[in-house]
Amino acid sequence: MTLVEVPTDLRAREGIASDVSLAAGRHDEVGLHMRSSPRATQLALLGYAKPGEPLAAIIPLDDMAHDRLQAIERFIRSIHRQHLPDPRLTAAQRRRLGHMLRCLDGREEQASHFEVATALFGRRLVSAADWHDSAFRYQTQRLLRDGLKMVERGYRQLLRARRRHS
Repeated sequence: MTLVEVPTDLRAREGIASDVSLAAGRHDEVGLHMRSSPRATQLALLGYAKPGEPLAAIIPLDDMAHDRLQAIERFIRSIHRQHLPDPRLTAAQRRRLGHMLRCLDGREEQASHFEVATALFGRRLVSAADWHDSAFRYQTQRLLRDGLKMVERGYRQLLRARRRHS
């Protein structure tokens, strides 16, 4: 989410919604990058915007404007402790993405598929004797394959909301 300092003529007279807990950030050529609490929203403060000051969100009017508006609504609700779940992913999709990341971490650490499957699904379910024909073997291979695709090019699709076509 991209934030800027609120122009003086647009500042509210009462109540400032900038009372947000922010984690330490880092500066670069764009601005200050940080995370908010409690939902850890990624924020970019541009120009002279500073934590603790009145802030305004920038929403480019492009094909992702609707998604950005929803993200801003979730952010504002989180400031007021009113959690609004992100509708873009179901709990099962979120769990599968976590498994995909763990598979990729295992690959990075040069773990075998069997070791990764054991870490994901548990020793009780994953058997070395049945590994060759195990459903867990095939599931681990699919998770790794899909994780690699996601890293190569598909991760941006996570940012897009599912929409009904009329």
